[in-house]
Amino acid sequence: MENRKDQIIEAALKRFSHFGFQKTTMNEIADDLRITKANLYYYYPDKTSLILAVLHYVIDEIHADELKLINKYKGNLIETLVGILEMRASFLRKYYVLHIAENLDWLKGMDIQCTMESFYTRDIECIAHLFEKAIAAGEVELADAQDAAAAYVELTKGVSILHTVSDIITGIPNEQNVDLILAIQVRATKLIFAGKIK
Repeated sequence: MENRKDQIIEAALKRFSHFGFQKTTMNEIADDLRITKANLYYYYPDKTSLILAVLHYVIDEIHADELKLINKYKGNLIETLVGILEMRASFLRKYYVLHIAENLDWLKGMDIQCTMESFYTRDIECIAHLFEKAIAAGEVELADAQDAAAAYVELTKGVSILHTVSDIITGIPNEQNVDLILAIQVRATKLIFAGKIK
C-alpha cells in the first residue's frame, strides 16, 4: 500500500477484523500507525467514513477475484459458481468478525445502507454476467439472467445470514460456521441447476 489513506485502511482492517467495528477506536488505529489522532481525522473525518473505506477495500478485492473466476468460464457453470463460493468462503474466514458485525447500529446510517445496496447490486451484476456467458455457451437455459442472478445472490446471502445469526446476536464469532455455510451453498447450487445443465 502506497499512500497514507491505504496505510490507514490496512491498519483499520487488521483491527476491525480482529476486534470488530465497535470495539476498535480511532485512537488505537492512530497508535498502530504512530500518527496523531488529528492526522487520522484529516484523512477520515469519522469512524463511519473509515468503516466505509475498509468495506469498499474488502468488497473490491472480492469482486476482482470473482471477475477473474468468471472470466475463466469455459462451459463449466457449476464449477465456476462453486469456485466463487469457495473464494467468498476464504474471505469470510479471514474477515468473519466483519461479517457478523454487519447488522450493528452503525448500519442505520444512510451512507452505510447505500454502500451495502451497491455491493448487493454489484454481486447480482457479476452473477448475471456469468449466467449470460453460460446461456450464450448453450450450457444452461434461463429466461432472465438478471432475475436468476438476483434469486441466486439472495439465496446464498440468506444461507450465510441464517447460519451466523447466533454469532451476530451474541457477538461471539464461530468461524466453523463458514464450512457449514459453504457446504449448504454448494449443495443448493447443485440442486438449483440439476437437470438444467445441457
